[in-house]
Amino acid sequence: MVSFLIIISFLLHFITFIAIYMFFKQLQNVKTQDLNEIIALFDTYLQEVKAENNRLQQLLEDRNIKTDQTHTKQEEPETEEYEKSHDIPIPDDVGDTVVASLESRVLQLHNRGVPVDEIAKELNCGKTEAEIIIKLHEKMQ
Repeated sequence: MVSFLIIISFLLHFITFIAIYMFFKQLQNVKTQDLNEIIALFDTYLQEVKAENNRLQQLLEDRNIKTDQTHTKQEEPETEEYEKSHDIPIPDDVGDTVVASLESRVLQLHNRGVPVDEIAKELNCGKTEAEIIIKLHEKMQ
């Protein structure tokens, strides 16, 4: 009878060890999958930022070409016009202006319920940039 109970005990221990091993493997797979998802997410954000940077760089190059063309077309100002332009009076009461940062403007619009696409269009920044600002602000709170 004792040998029968010992055999049952060994079988139960063996089954328990197999179950623990299977749960351990499943946990490792979940961790690996989460890590891969995070890497894929950052890779996607990186690709979007690179594409947006390339677009902005092309836009700046186009603007520089246009400004170079306009500078070559302009003639030297005549002396009378030049002197008149320097005689413009400066107003006495010059008020200080405060310009909010991009981050604060994104967060203000987000708090008003404006979608991320419209925030990016209104502030002339990238959609990804606005999303990152919002997500970082939410994580800090």
